[in-house]
Amino acid sequence: MTRSRIFLAAIIIALPMLSMLPVSSGWAQDFPARPLRLVTIFAPGAAADQHARFIASKFSEQLGQPVLVDNKPGAGGLIGTRDVLRAQPFGYSLLLANPSMVGNTFAFKDPGYRMDDFTPVGVMGQTYYGMMVHSSVPGKSLAELVAYARVNPGKLNYGGLGPAAGSTLSAERFKQAAGIDMLGISYKGGETTTVAMLAGDIQVYFATLSTVKVRMKSPQIRVLGVTAAQRSTLMPDLPTFRELGYPTVLAANWNAVFVPAATPAQALRRLREAYVKASGSDEMKSMVESQAYEPWTGTLEQFSASIKAESAQLGDDYKRLGIKAQD
Repeated sequence: MTRSRIFLAAIIIALPMLSMLPVSSGWAQDFPARPLRLVTIFAPGAAADQHARFIASKFSEQLGQPVLVDNKPGAGGLIGTRDVLRAQPFGYSLLLANPSMVGNTFAFKDPGYRMDDFTPVGVMGQTYYGMMVHSSVPGKSLAELVAYARVNPGKLNYGGLGPAAGSTLSAERFKQAAGIDMLGISYKGGETTTVAMLAGDIQVYFATLSTVKVRMKSPQIRVLGVTAAQRSTLMPDLPTFRELGYPTVLAANWNAVFVPAATPAQALRRLREAYVKASGSDEMKSMVESQAYEPWTGTLEQFSASIKAESAQLGDDYKRLGIKAQD
């Protein structure tokens, strides 16, 4: 065999192994070399969907490539989350998610991922849940509602967005803390749940404050408490459950952008730099606050630590509340 043929054979043998090597710094410097995709686990029109479209436009400006929003709601967020984890090459598909991403690791026997499989790019902000009650329910205060529910077990129902959703967990925490019985009814999205409440099909719904802010103007809805540790600076007139005697009814809702943990370091750094520039704009801060989200002021390391703490708390809650993992 000639020397040239030996050299060619060596290249052919090495090609499969080269495809398995990590992206070099030279390749990563060209990132991104094509359009990106921002997958959101929310339906079009939701507040978080608006966040996704806003941050996608900002990413496009910073990265010099189109960033397309891809709505993949369903299965409590599992569809979109699994999609991003499988998408190749890593770094070109991002995920906008909320705490249901953490909850799914407890709500399902085989969610198809662990939180360690992802790493954060940036945090858009966090908000809380307000307990909306239909006007047909007797009593104008939380104490009166609890008194009614205890005398009429099972007559109240609440709307939730699945076993991993903060709306469901907040209701279940309240049920146990108050010693009352409410039937949970699952809906596919926040807007459909709100419509069901306005129609009187459900009596209680723990909605994010962005929804509460709009819907509390309706004469059919009263807001009795907020799941924050202290009153929200954006809606200071609403009392917390802690103030009302239920300190365990706590829940925060955040929106954050993730990529698979296997994303090359150079690409991750480029994405994080773009996010910092985008999130620093007055336009983004105004958009987040207009939807009753408080800007995240901590570091990504602190956010990752908060997710671990949240995961530990959820593990205890699922056992304490008797919520069984689904197949």
